[in-house]
Amino acid sequence: MVKFHVKFLGTSSGEGIPRAGCDCPQCQSTDKKDHRKRSAILINNKYLIDAGPDILKQLNRNQILNLERVIITHDHDDHIGGLKDLLRINRDLVIMRLKAGQHFKLSGIDFYAFKVKHSNIIPTMGVEIDSLIYIPDIASLDWAIKYLKESTIAILDGSVLGRTFGGHLSMYEIINETKNIKNLKSIYFTHNGHTKKTHWELQKIVQQVGDKRYKIAYDGLKLEI
Repeated sequence: MVKFHVKFLGTSSGEGIPRAGCDCPQCQSTDKKDHRKRSAILINNKYLIDAGPDILKQLNRNQILNLERVIITHDHDDHIGGLKDLLRINRDLVIMRLKAGQHFKLSGIDFYAFKVKHSNIIPTMGVEIDSLIYIPDIASLDWAIKYLKESTIAILDGSVLGRTFGGHLSMYEIINETKNIKNLKSIYFTHNGHTKKTHWELQKIVQQVGDKRYKIAYDGLKLEI
């Protein structure tokens, strides 16, 4: 298996954190881990998965100058809202909208796309990237369990904490369904929503409900795979 690295450019749900006009502990926090832009990850500084409205700020902040390809999981605005900005800068940039069953390699890294439940209108894909699974939006793990059982690291939907909402499983439900998948060594929550709890409060909660494998991702976090 080829070694690679993954950087979280953004880790918020459909709206960034802090929310305008909100005085909750999460939005008033001065901890950088509580300042979140729309969810996107970057692989080896070259391959971007999803491009929300914040994407230019995210790339500039991380000094990413040579983006080669953008991979799209689904066509909700928080995942494609920055594509026009990217194409305005580089008309030759390759945009790939994933389709179920699609298999390809980039720099020796194996990618496989599979359908997940999220929207009844817009097809949504999870991505298996060698031993890592990326599913930022999911309403049911039914179609994903097979792939989770093949992986060692999972990056999953953290939109809501304790209740299913609008195409998103809660973190509690995800923990309940993945806790006994022993091959998963680390489970990160991204697409984190307005829970009104700080990063460290959420981290403590998911590890109490689950175990030490569960972590809250934050903007700028880097994983070596």
